[in-house]
Amino acid sequence: MIMQATKTIEEAFKAQNWSYKVDEHPDGKSSAVITGFDLKCGANVQIFFISAADNDVAVRAFEFFSIPAGKEHAALHLCNEMNNKFRFAKFVVSGDHVGMQMDMPVEAKEVGAVCTELLYRLLDIADNAYPEFKAQLG
Repeated sequence: MIMQATKTIEEAFKAQNWSYKVDEHPDGKSSAVITGFDLKCGANVQIFFISAADNDVAVRAFEFFSIPAGKEHAALHLCNEMNNKFRFAKFVVSGDHVGMQMDMPVEAKEVGAVCTELLYRLLDIADNAYPEFKAQLG
């Protein structure tokens, strides 16, 4: 089932003329709006706006940065540094990638507008963080 929040986010993205796709989880318990953007530093990031309830949205960039073999420990430390530096996003290590996470307040009245703002914040943080990940993890 496509969640109401997903429909609202889709409408907001459509109004911005952004490229995106809507995906429904096979079990029907969640849906997502998926989009991607090129960062100023030249990297690109795929962003998922996942909803499992009508006003619940988790913003995720699952593969923000690929961790080179042998650099896992350094990636953990760098994520901690970045988590202290940036207020609105959380960096996490998952497998061989660093991901970014943001959550939307559950009771937001304007889901589409809030998610658009979160997207801008995530892209700004990604633009600022990516060069540090590149410099330290290569």
